[in-house]
Amino acid sequence: MDPNLRLSSIWALKHLVLSAPGLLKKECLGELGPGWLKQIICNDEVDFTSTSGLRSDRETSVGTPLAMGTPNAAGEQVDLLNATDGSGEGCTTAIEVDEVDLKMVDSLGTVCGPQPDSEQHDRNHSPWRAPRRRTDLNNTNQVRVDEHAVQKQGLDFIRNLICGSDSLEMIDCLFEELGQDKMFEILISKLRPRLINAFNRDRRSTDSGVRQIQPQTDIVISICFIIVHLAAGLPRHRQLLVSQSELLKLIMPLFQHSSREVRGCCAWIVINLTWIDDQSDHANCKERARELIKLGVYEKLQTLEADPELDVRERTKTAMHQLSQLSCASR
Repeated sequence: MDPNLRLSSIWALKHLVLSAPGLLKKECLGELGPGWLKQIICNDEVDFTSTSGLRSDRETSVGTPLAMGTPNAAGEQVDLLNATDGSGEGCTTAIEVDEVDLKMVDSLGTVCGPQPDSEQHDRNHSPWRAPRRRTDLNNTNQVRVDEHAVQKQGLDFIRNLICGSDSLEMIDCLFEELGQDKMFEILISKLRPRLINAFNRDRRSTDSGVRQIQPQTDIVISICFIIVHLAAGLPRHRQLLVSQSELLKLIMPLFQHSSREVRGCCAWIVINLTWIDDQSDHANCKERARELIKLGVYEKLQTLEADPELDVRERTKTAMHQLSQLSCASR
């Protein structure tokens, strides 16, 4: 399928289900198919090692490629991913580039054409081989960008699916269609940092060169809002969520995330998990509060009391108040 068409389709459905009645939401989920939805969300980015023999040290937080700018012998910045040979051969990509991207490539000027400099090219390789390899990198780069965008929209589809007046029913529907355990596996996998072998090409070497790559912010925001909505469900949904110890541990570092949306969501999750629907949930809510305090959530909230964002500070006050009330009541 054309990547742009696929992205636009899931983007449209994401907005459709936001304010749709429950029946239409179920129909959308059923037509997409839980298998396809899981596939687009869990489809990991293409690894450079499988196509170009290069390590993944050319990635940013969760696989977004760097601009690949590097100085040549003359000190000029050269974009290795977009470099082409002078004749233009070997420059056809498997994925169509839109007009904006083409204009950006054209504006680079001197990046077109390999530099016949001994410092730039290995003498043991043909000079015609480098442009071909760079084209492969460019293709891989675009595929990874496309897959990441689709994953983001797929997660937002779930986020909007369980939001609204019929959210309680849709949470159960989501667990039934995707599988309760599988749903939490997806959330955990998207928040878990990736370990990559960034520099070591020789497996016999004692230097592993393992590097930890944090998930991208837009993915983290989508995951956090899904957790917020799950925590706003029924008491049994909250009990289920607080039992996911690995997921909660992955949330802990997010209290100091650079994104205000992520920090706000962290406080919001605590508010929802410590909310008491009725008196029958009081004992379970105290137990949830104890689990959160044991994890160190209260200390994390204290670091947000002086947050530069007013919204984060206000949510933090509410979260700390509810935790304090429940912890005092349990003594």
